[in-house]
Amino acid sequence: MNIREMRNKKQKIGIYLLVMIPFIYFIYVMIVPLGTSIYYSLTKWKGIGEAQFVGLSNYATLLKTGDFWLVTKNTLFLSLVCTLGQVGIALLIAFLMTIRRLKLKAFHRAVIFFPVVMAPIVVGYVWRFIYNSNYGLLNAFLRAIGREDWIRFWLDDQNIVLKVVSIPVIWQYIGLYMVILMSAISAIPQEVFECAEIDGATGVKKSVYITLPMVWDTLKICIILCAGGTMKIYDHLVALTNGGPGRATESLAMYSYEYTFKFGNFGMGATIAVSILVLALLISGLVQILMGRRNKGE
Repeated sequence: MNIREMRNKKQKIGIYLLVMIPFIYFIYVMIVPLGTSIYYSLTKWKGIGEAQFVGLSNYATLLKTGDFWLVTKNTLFLSLVCTLGQVGIALLIAFLMTIRRLKLKAFHRAVIFFPVVMAPIVVGYVWRFIYNSNYGLLNAFLRAIGREDWIRFWLDDQNIVLKVVSIPVIWQYIGLYMVILMSAISAIPQEVFECAEIDGATGVKKSVYITLPMVWDTLKICIILCAGGTMKIYDHLVALTNGGPGRATESLAMYSYEYTFKFGNFGMGATIAVSILVLALLISGLVQILMGRRNKGE
């Protein structure tokens, strides 16, 4: 074996090692916990001692529980509202950022993106202060403008509380999807827009007929990330309402925590966690199907 062959062999070994390190890390961080959760979802286990295998009994019990369907409805509602709010508003802002007359674009991007770097629990407590019925900023503002009839017990009214708690979540992550969509828009060749302007296309027509189709795949990724991420929502709800009043704002993640650490039923907690994964995968697949058809013009 000559020197060149030895050098090539060492390079191949080095490449394989560099590829294997993140692959092993991914398996350790993602695959192993997932497999462990699936296993414990098939057992009756209190966190200590030996787990007792019960098969699909936990899933059957869960499906018969009324509270499970209530918190699932809450989670799906939050996922739908937050996805429409976050991605929809982010797309609108990204379109506005392409307007040439708009000044201080870097400042606007920084201000809109700033909430993303804040901890969700901090955002929750800040908005809890805003919503407070006695000394909150929102009710104080309504009194100042003479609209006492609009004052509500924002976090105590079961009819509106689920909509109210979705606003801080939407507000926090608009900037994230704005940056992603703006990156996709900036990758569109300027010649395309220049040709459209020569043909008489206005700003709205350029956004609808040129920009939107060319960032469609990125928009699909944003929707999947947002919908799947909201399925795990926990911190905001704990800080704002702790799931109340009753279970009006409880999510599946909070339900899993409750079974695991309050009731000591680790098997059922793992079952709920796996249910979150299944729902997120179903939503992702549905988005892929619907937006894939739109992309093909079907």
